[in-house]
Parts: sequence; C-alpha cells; structure tokens
Amino acid sequence: ISGDTVILGAPLDDDTATDAGAAYIYTRSGTTWTLEQKLQASDAQADDGVNGTAYAISGDTAVIGAQDEDSTASAAGSIYVFTRSGTTWTEQQKIQASDAAESDRFGVSVGIDGDTIVVGAHYEDDTGSNAGSIYVFTRSGTTWTQQQKLTPSVSEVTARFGTAVSIDGDTAVVGVPYENVSSVADAGVVYIFTRSGTTWTEQQRIPHPTPGANDHFGKSVDIDVN
Repeated sequence: ISGDTVILGAPLDDDTATDAGAAYIYTRSGTTWTLEQKLQASDAQADDGVNGTAYAISGDTAVIGAQDEDSTASAAGSIYVFTRSGTTWTEQQKIQASDAAESDRFGVSVGIDGDTIVVGAHYEDDTGSNAGSIYVFTRSGTTWTQQQKLTPSVSEVTARFGTAVSIDGDTAVVGVPYENVSSVADAGVVYIFTRSGTTWTEQQRIPHPTPGANDHFGKSVDIDVN
C-alpha cells in the first residue's frame, strides 16, 4: 500500500495465459475502495506468476515480480515496472538481472521506495547452491539500471537469501528463512543493508533470537525508517 492506493496480487490469473498472473490496483475515496486498473505484463506467458509472485508500490510506481519468467533462461525471472499518469497505469520497463541464470527466480520478492527497487533472487548460486542474492535498481528519468548485487557476509547453501525484501530510503532488510542458527536447522536470519552514495554495505546480521528448527524467521519482512 502507498497512500490511498493498494496493489493486490493474483499470481495464478489466467486472462493472458494459464497461471500468467496479474495485479489489481485499488484506490480509496473517503472510506470506499474501487478498482482502478488490472495490470498484466506485456509479454505474459503461461506459468510466469506461479509460486509466489511479489508486488510492491510507491506513489505512482508499482513493481510486479515474475520469478518463473523464462525469457533469459528457464525460471530465471523478471520484474515489471508500471507507472501511473492520472488514473492510467502503463508498463515502464521489464527488468532482469545482469547475470540472469536458470532457476535463479529473480523476482520472488520485490520492494520499492521512490526511485529505488530491491529484488530477491533466492535460488541464485554465486556463493553456493540456492544461497541467494538480491539486486538493487535505481531510476533516472524513465530508465532503471542495476546499481548493485548484494550477498550476505555469511553465505550458506539453500539458505535462500532474498526470500523476502523491503526498502525504505537508504535502508534495506532481507529475509533468509532457511539459514541455520547455532546449528538449528532453518531457524532463519535477517540482514540489514544501508546505502551511502551509490554503495550498499551490510550493517547488521540479525539471527532468530530464540531459534527453533524450521521457524523460518525472516520469511516476511517490512521496514519503515523514521
């Protein structure tokens, strides 16, 4: 939600293709919410939205994740950015990771604040099999470009860093629900990253304070910096 606008996801919507997915924008007038527009990718394909597509909104910009999108490689993933003029939303850009690879599932999670988007790719393999990574993109004018790829200081296979992401200003929070804590399997960890200029650095690793097996701490995250 952003102000009087809500984005709602329907990842298995079939209008363009089977399980291609869609999003719905609602706006509030007084105490009543009404449908403003249904959003779909310009190149939607079957199964692009299956298994947890993500949605985020900031002002007049909305982001839709399509983690199983296949245009670069099978399930490499993409995100779509839409912008609003008046009451009409149009697709501004389709974005993919600079190093997109099969089954990375870029777009499993998304967060946006103003001209910055953070995207999770929780099956990305650079630091280990399904260890995960996140990508930060910034907008200049109407063009989004990749600012940085981030991985955690403690990388663990199958931890799925980037399962959940959120951003506010120059602070991003990343959930890693399948990371082990003190030998407790899948207890979960959260990482905080901050930006100075154009560079993001890890500020803190926050493990589950009372770890239990399969607690999946960090499977969802949100942040509001005061």
